[in-house]
Amino acid sequence: MRLHRFYIQNANFETLSPGKSFVCQEEGTVKQIALVLRGKAGDRVRFFNDTREWELEIESISKKDIVLKAIRLAEMRAQSRRVILIQSLVKKDKFEWIVQKATELGVTEIIPVISERSEKRGLDHKRLEKIAIEATEQSGWGRVPSIQITRHLREVLENIKKDGVKIYVLDMQGKTLQKNKEGDVAFLVGPEGGWGSTDRDVFNEFELETISLSVSTLRAETAAIIASHEFAR
Repeated sequence: MRLHRFYIQNANFETLSPGKSFVCQEEGTVKQIALVLRGKAGDRVRFFNDTREWELEIESISKKDIVLKAIRLAEMRAQSRRVILIQSLVKKDKFEWIVQKATELGVTEIIPVISERSEKRGLDHKRLEKIAIEATEQSGWGRVPSIQITRHLREVLENIKKDGVKIYVLDMQGKTLQKNKEGDVAFLVGPEGGWGSTDRDVFNEFELETISLSVSTLRAETAAIIASHEFAR
C-alpha cells in the first residue's frame, strides 16, 4: 500500500536512524494525520525534506504532536538535472494550476516572469510554495521545486545564462523540439496574448532557440504542462 508523504522542511533527518523516535509538532502535518487521515498507532507514513526521506511508524498521536519511530531510510526520487519553467504571468488561478502540474511532472524550478503582454498581477508566493509542497508530497518527487520571485524577462535570462543553462522559447514559429536529455535546461512559456515584439528582440539578443510543441494554438497553461512533460521526463 502506498504511504502518505509529508514534507518537513526543517527536520534534522540526517541524524535519524532506524528505531529512533521523531516528534512531529508541525501544526498542519499533525492536523492532517490526526484529524483528516485519522492516523493511529501502528500506521506508517513517510516524512521527507530536501535531503532525506524516512518511512516511520506512529507510536502515539494527539492533536498537538505525533511521536514516530524511524523504520528505514527510503530512496528519494529526484531529477538529475535542473529543469526550469520560466512562466510569463497569467491569471492567478491559471498560474497556480501550472505550478501544481509542473511540480507533479518533475520541474525543479519555476520562475514567474514579466513579459510584454503578461498579466500585470501579483502572485501569492507563500500560496504557490504551499501548492508546490502538496504536489511534491502527492507525486512522489523527493525535492520541492524552488518558486522564485517575479522578475523581468531580461533579468531572468541574464542570470540563467550565467549558469550555462540551455534555454528554449516556446513559440508557434519555432522548429520541432528535438529532445535533449543532457545538461540543465530552461524553457520560456508566454502569456495568453503570446510574445510581443519587445520580447522577441530580447530573445534575439540572447540568441535563444525557439521551439514549437504543436501545430495548434495552445493556451499558456497547456503549453506549460506539455513542455514540462517533455523536458522533465
